[in-house]
Amino acid sequence: MTTTDLAAMIERVVIQRTESQTLEVKAVHNGSPKRLYDSLSSFSNQDDGGIILFGLDESRGFAKVGVYDPVDLQNKIVEQCNEMIPKVRPLITI
Repeated sequence: MTTTDLAAMIERVVIQRTESQTLEVKAVHNGSPKRLYDSLSSFSNQDDGGIILFGLDESRGFAKVGVYDPVDLQNKIVEQCNEMIPKVRPLITI
């Protein structure tokens, strides 16, 4: 996914104010989500996988709230993926 594709996807979500079967948003401006297992497991079991957009807050009408620390968030996501059986190999775009 290119940066342009990602930006367009974010704009669609903000305008439509909805998630889908293969797309979820997570507000992480105050820190990393403690547990992503359910989302990661669900997307791992779908043929087309799924996308988690971090930095959008559903409770605020899908407002852009940003990410507390992109590098730390990426490390926390990989840690959680490595704890799963079988391990999940995420593709992360910042």
